[in-house]
Amino acid sequence: MTFGFDQAGLPWTEGRLYPPFPHVYREVEDMVVGFEARAERVAPFLPEGVVPSGDPVACQAKFRWTPFSVHGPYHEAYVTATVRHAGEDYRFLLMAYVDNDSAFAAGRELWGAPKKMARMTRSWGETGGFHTEGMRATVERPAQQTLMQLGMTIDAPLPEPEAPGLPTLLLKLVPDADGATPVLAQLVRIDGHARICRGADGTPMLFTGRPSLSFPAMSASDPLYLLRPERLTGASFARVDFEHGPGRVVHDYLA
Repeated sequence: MTFGFDQAGLPWTEGRLYPPFPHVYREVEDMVVGFEARAERVAPFLPEGVVPSGDPVACQAKFRWTPFSVHGPYHEAYVTATVRHAGEDYRFLLMAYVDNDSAFAAGRELWGAPKKMARMTRSWGETGGFHTEGMRATVERPAQQTLMQLGMTIDAPLPEPEAPGLPTLLLKLVPDADGATPVLAQLVRIDGHARICRGADGTPMLFTGRPSLSFPAMSASDPLYLLRPERLTGASFARVDFEHGPGRVVHDYLA
């Protein structure tokens, strides 16, 4: 079967929400807080054949500001956990949030990212107040119900990493028209290719600092609170350019 998007007609061609690959992103600002969570709390988020890598599990909470991309400007926040599948380590995407419909649709349709729309804000501390040295971000869904708060100080520059980070693993699950059985169930791998931007002095825009992180709301529909940190392991801020290309299916549950 060779049927493709170019044959689908409106609204899947000219009326589509996102363009063909590559998807370009420029001067993206990422704040990442590392933390540890108990394996028994991470396990319910994982599909068959994917297991926590260790106990406690190394996790990350990321808050992203994208000023320029094929989707337009938007915020994004997500939580990942280090997992193992078929003898290889990955960062599994547990829950994700955006405030842009193009990025929302692309993430879900292409790779199965568990994205939801949410209200997000970020700032440097409190304008005219105290703790102005801290970068802060919040995720609310619905408005005024805070699912995640994270922050960090900018204390010192970091050298560029010598090796790439772990690939991302996602579950792409598409239900049949009956809504009860899957017509597609795959584990999808995405490899990152970010390039760290440089400041006017030529040094990388990559910094470390003291982290803060909480998942305040006990929401059954957005159960981030189950992943509450046992320990914070660090924080980083980076400004990066990158492109997204096709993912790769590493396991097909229906094959």
